[in-house]
Amino acid sequence: MRNIAFEIQTTAVPRGAVGLWWFGQHSFVLKGQDRALAFDLYLSDYPGNAPRLYPPLARPEEMTGLDIVFCSHEHSDHLDPWTLGPVAAASPQAVFVLPESCVPLVKGLLPAERVVGSRADVPLNINGVEIYPIPASHDTLEGAERGHRWQGYIVRLDGITVCHTGDTIMYDGLIERLRERHVDVLIAPINGRDYFRTRRDIIGNLNVREAADLAAAAGVRLLIPAHWDLFPGNSENPGHLFEYLARVHPEQPCHYMARGERFIYFACR
Repeated sequence: MRNIAFEIQTTAVPRGAVGLWWFGQHSFVLKGQDRALAFDLYLSDYPGNAPRLYPPLARPEEMTGLDIVFCSHEHSDHLDPWTLGPVAAASPQAVFVLPESCVPLVKGLLPAERVVGSRADVPLNINGVEIYPIPASHDTLEGAERGHRWQGYIVRLDGITVCHTGDTIMYDGLIERLRERHVDVLIAPINGRDYFRTRRDIIGNLNVREAADLAAAAGVRLLIPAHWDLFPGNSENPGHLFEYLARVHPEQPCHYMARGERFIYFACR
């Protein structure tokens, strides 16, 4: 069986490139500039959580060599205590970045000196990695006075700018933030929202058209869809995204990542 964690550790990413691995849902690892960054790692199958359509692709204790671990908000498929604790032990050098409102949730789980609370639109530089947190509107823009409850993260590795939006719908200012930072790769959810899921307290995200329109409007070089595959009641067919792009934005590049895929993105010079 393929060992994705070992593959991340042993992959030598060329200069001027970023390696990406997708673990399903909104879980990604990026590697470049001799740094390994993880976003919204969800590698547990705890019985109290919603049932997964497939088991985790790696064990948390296998995730060694991580430098920064991001959590975009407090939902358990983005900030998972059964993942974060073992990851902190496996990567003792890792710094954990999460919205300030989430910091109390990891008290006793993560060493306080390794936790950084982020505020949207306040830049950070951690271990030589440029980080620009942005607001996310997980149905609403919430907690602005506390730096925003939901966040996405724009990072720059070896001259390549990647945005992991977190869970979000469109809001005024999102396009401008991506343009201002000259985002190359946009990782965005496509599972959408609807009345019936909202009634079941399933908070929605961008739909396929919105994700495509956002990428085109912001001028990103590559769109990677996510958050469409893990839970049976909150999923989407990614083919709808590619059909819409072909009709409406035929010049917008988009990459479908297979489950567990390693993808190397090279800078466009």
